[in-house]
Amino acid sequence: MNNNKNIVLLIFLAVTSVLTMNIIAVVIYLLAKAYLYLFQDVPLGNFLSGFSRAIRGASIGGLIAGIGCWFLYLKK
Repeated sequence: MNNNKNIVLLIFLAVTSVLTMNIIAVVIYLLAKAYLYLFQDVPLGNFLSGFSRAIRGASIGGLIAGIGCWFLYLKK
């Protein structure tokens, strides 16, 4: 029973950390694009390449953070 609880907790922490990091990355990326467009007169071209890199980095970072939180929980 305890082992199943730990596996469920690992999956929960990993998924929620990845989703949270992705939401944060999207918000910061859109704010940065808006700032560059409005105040620096930089056109909005080439949107998807930078966006995909930000999402990929946020997903990897969220996965590492989720596993790290799970490991710290197990260590108490």
